[in-house]
Amino acid sequence: MSTIVYWAHSYREEDAAVNQYFGMLIEQAGSMIVNFDPPSQSVSESKLQQNRRSCDGMVAVLTWRETGPSPYILFEVGLALRARMPVVAFVDDRLVDNILPPRVLQQRFSHRTYFRQVREHSYALRALKAYMGEPPPTRYQPNSGQRGCGVIGMTAMTTQDRNVVTQFVEKRGYRVVNLEKVHTDNPLLFDPLEHLAILHITLRCVDSRTSHSRYWAGAVSAAALPSITLTTNRAYPFNGQFPREFQPRIVDLHGGLSLEEVLKDEFDLFEQNFLSAQQPETIERYVRMQLQAGDLAGNYEAGTRQLFVGAIMGDQYNVSGQTGAVGPQAHAHDISFTQVWNQLEGKIDLVRLADELTRLQQAMSHEAVEADQKLALGAVAAAEQSAREKNGPKTIEYLKTAGKWTLGIAEKIGVDLAKEAIKGAIGL
Repeated sequence: MSTIVYWAHSYREEDAAVNQYFGMLIEQAGSMIVNFDPPSQSVSESKLQQNRRSCDGMVAVLTWRETGPSPYILFEVGLALRARMPVVAFVDDRLVDNILPPRVLQQRFSHRTYFRQVREHSYALRALKAYMGEPPPTRYQPNSGQRGCGVIGMTAMTTQDRNVVTQFVEKRGYRVVNLEKVHTDNPLLFDPLEHLAILHITLRCVDSRTSHSRYWAGAVSAAALPSITLTTNRAYPFNGQFPREFQPRIVDLHGGLSLEEVLKDEFDLFEQNFLSAQQPETIERYVRMQLQAGDLAGNYEAGTRQLFVGAIMGDQYNVSGQTGAVGPQAHAHDISFTQVWNQLEGKIDLVRLADELTRLQQAMSHEAVEADQKLALGAVAAAEQSAREKNGPKTIEYLKTAGKWTLGIAEKIGVDLAKEAIKGAIGL
């Protein structure tokens, strides 16, 4: 089981080189896997909390800005601290002191000579990993029942709106738990604690001012549970000191977004992650890569991240050159794979190729010892899946990553079609 870290960093173009440096250190010096969160049009506290809960620790990189560090990154760090998650923060040495509490493990970096500080930064990452353990412990006594959604403050809504909430939440596959009906007077009754333990998310109307709603709002916050907050007050007093995305969504009952529309947007965002945002075949390809290459035991090569980014993001987002250069415009290498496939398409039957790649995987599994060989095995598994999906350019992309060692195995076992495809992919 590998150590997975939440990487809080800037997406600005001017920070791409710093991102590339720390991304490399996390994966190579720290031997940890980054929990990727592909860019999306919106963000919310519940989505960030959901991603945080799937990780073992956090690495935050605070780069220089004239207005101070990014409030979004600071908010992410705050979520981690609230949940008592291990954190290491790398802070640009031009930023002022006392941005983060002194108990947080911190290292400064120079925006000009950070590459000369590899030893200090690597040590900080290893200290974080050592604290988390190898492998990190799993969640203690996970819930084995239906996932739950706690609702708070529903008394501030009309009966009709409460019914909309209940029906929507149940339709999404959650068991509705009205927390305000849970008795909290007797500390020897464990119901309140058990309800917090089984909840996946909470939904709260902030317009409620009852003592029960305030109690549960505090309990949910202290437990660092993902939470969606709503208000029907069009004049809601938002706090200008942190981003609006992390504050209540307005449900406009008089012409704006309806309650059901807001619920759909927020739950879609909460349930979105780097897997569910993709097509089912992409999820299968990624899972197969993990199964095949999952025995790397922390020995990640320079191409590990690119390979998994390709499996996760497919043709939408591709890393090209620098870590920060991702997005719909970063597609130059996709064009080259399409060109290679156009040259090979007349000579290669993808159905036959998929069958040969299955045989090739079987042979490779008996000989793969080194980390790069196991990673190549994962690439061939992904290539086979792409071939069965009749995606020639993607098949070529994975075979290029598989490399010359894979070609040697293909020649040895006599899978001629696979051999020709690999030769074309690596330019031989």
